[in-house]
Amino acid sequence: MFDDDFEKEKRKLVFREVARVIKAHPRNYSEKLAELGFRWVDDEIDEEAVEERAATIRSDNERYLVRYFEGEVELSGQILDTYLAEKNSDSLNYPLFRRYFKKGNDRLKKLLMYGLDKHPTEIGLLSDLAYYHEFRNVLGELIEAYLMACERENDLDKFSQMAMSFYLDTEPDGFDAFHELEQVYRPGSGKWDVIQSVRKILESESLPEDIEF
Repeated sequence: MFDDDFEKEKRKLVFREVARVIKAHPRNYSEKLAELGFRWVDDEIDEEAVEERAATIRSDNERYLVRYFEGEVELSGQILDTYLAEKNSDSLNYPLFRRYFKKGNDRLKKLLMYGLDKHPTEIGLLSDLAYYHEFRNVLGELIEAYLMACERENDLDKFSQMAMSFYLDTEPDGFDAFHELEQVYRPGSGKWDVIQSVRKILESESLPEDIEF
């Protein structure tokens, strides 16, 4: 919802490479990173925080969801439908809702889990739960949600995207989603072949030559 999938995956690959270089060259990592094409950008202003403080409610749907997040109305199918409608809107008010992710709003988590219980293979809800996890640790719930989604998803193209997202969303925590999935699906099955294919893609992934961070 709040993080473009391609940009998120690219950023995670970049962060892993940065961590590897810093660990291998703790005394001169800046020079080593420069050799790989990285360049430092001084970012003193948190533009997202500025946007979030200035964000205002612009529609009845936004008002309804904010009332839910603030504890004024109870969780229901209507709340979920409203959330999904806003999520798929061309004019999503990112700053308004992003601040509830960053606060680790408990009612937001309940909404996401409620949505995944009803729509377990909805990749957008899985992505939102992963984004929530960046600010409040819900690794166990995230893993269980992905495992359920992978079990239920029979479209191999969608399963491929799901397996990649599963790996990228949990690898920073030291969890190997591919290994976990390999314990579930037998060699030679369609899903096993997809897992091996996605693993090879990520292993051969190259970084951009010039990256700002």
